[in-house]
Amino acid sequence: MRIACYHLNQVGDLAFSLPALKCVRDAFPDAVVTSVARPGMVELLGCSGLVDEVLVRRGGLNAAKIGLIRSLRQRRFDLAIVFSQSAECAVLAYLGGARRRIGFINTSLGILLTQRVEFSHPPSTENNLRLVSEAGCEITCTDYVGLLKPTDALIERGERILNDNGIMPDQPIAALAPGTSGRRSVKEWSDEGFAEVGRHLIERGYRVVVLGTQPASGIVAACDAITDLSGRTNLGEALAILSRSRTLVAVDSGILHLAAAAGTKVVGLYGPSNPKITGPRGEGHVIVTSGEDCSPCVRTECKFERKCMTNIDARRVIEAVDSILHGERQ
Repeated sequence: MRIACYHLNQVGDLAFSLPALKCVRDAFPDAVVTSVARPGMVELLGCSGLVDEVLVRRGGLNAAKIGLIRSLRQRRFDLAIVFSQSAECAVLAYLGGARRRIGFINTSLGILLTQRVEFSHPPSTENNLRLVSEAGCEITCTDYVGLLKPTDALIERGERILNDNGIMPDQPIAALAPGTSGRRSVKEWSDEGFAEVGRHLIERGYRVVVLGTQPASGIVAACDAITDLSGRTNLGEALAILSRSRTLVAVDSGILHLAAAAGTKVVGLYGPSNPKITGPRGEGHVIVTSGEDCSPCVRTECKFERKCMTNIDARRVIEAVDSILHGERQ
């Protein structure tokens, strides 16, 4: 049996698909499983050990996309599981030739699918488990903890990046992740808040690093002892650094879910998004909210000046950090 899995573009969404992939692997242990994903996801999927190969899906209609379609057809898939609701993934699943193509009811060009299941916004593990259940999989896994393990090569690369920035292997580290995807800036906290948390961690003897894609110049300006690694790691290297971090303080983001999947305890800062749906999976994490009545609204824009995030008190975040670090040392 040959199975193709079509993934969404965001890192958090990839993490939410890992339990579903584990169910697929458990249900069809002899199947050849191929993931179709963006270039940045290739190393992460390799770290999962749940797929046999990854075919890269680049943006735009070009020669590479035509080559991808050819590669899909050559593999003669029996089943396509479409985690993405994009028209492009529906078209690829159809042109790839799989006889069964399972996706969500509100997928663009969903007419190209042979089976469609219910979807509840936003993307989540629960949605993805409904897909694989429709494919005949028993639900043997419901969270992503332990499903991403950095390879030795990635660990070595991560240590090299830390060493190049003056952080030695025997120094404990803690990480901050202030950034979100461009469409969800409403979920951001404040540079001053992250800097205050960073100063506290430094006082406790930790080297503090910032991970993400956008430079954290505001945070570093407020506390120049924080090391900004934003834009200086790929996702695999970030996973390796997170796996060695004692904790991560982050807004709802892909980095948060990478850390939780690697087993690192997270302090998650939540406002517009619902931690019951997109919170970190696993035990020992701490969620901090401002407690505003309008939260969570699950909106991408705010007419209340993002008070659900800006009113999160740094002192409460520091208390959450200390509770995790105290538990780690017991």
